[in-house]
Amino acid sequence: MASDYVDDFLRDERESFKRKEAAAKKFDSRLDNFRKSAQALRDAARQFEEAFPGMSRTMIADKLAMTGTEKNVAFDAKGELVAAPAGRKPPPAEPERETVAESDPETTGSDVQARPAWASGNY
Repeated sequence: MASDYVDDFLRDERESFKRKEAAAKKFDSRLDNFRKSAQALRDAARQFEEAFPGMSRTMIADKLAMTGTEKNVAFDAKGELVAAPAGRKPPPAEPERETVAESDPETTGSDVQARPAWASGNY
């Protein structure tokens, strides 16, 4: 029956959504942990450099058997390679709805205002 098909379809969609949601949450969590770890590594590298002022970054990396990527992240003072852990963007706010007077061509004197950009002739 059609209703069985719909029920099966919806169940499959819910299960698919749950898997997607779990994967997205896990990825987000791991990314946040990675960013926190990168910040901690940068802080530790700065302290290490202060404790051993005569030791070059290359020497430090060699002694600690760091890869090039690890060295780059550790000594990235500006934090350009890995974003700061608190660098989350808030969701965009909903734009306020225009009043009827602002979007009504009769009151504004322009019929172009309600058109999409591609239809306004300014392309």
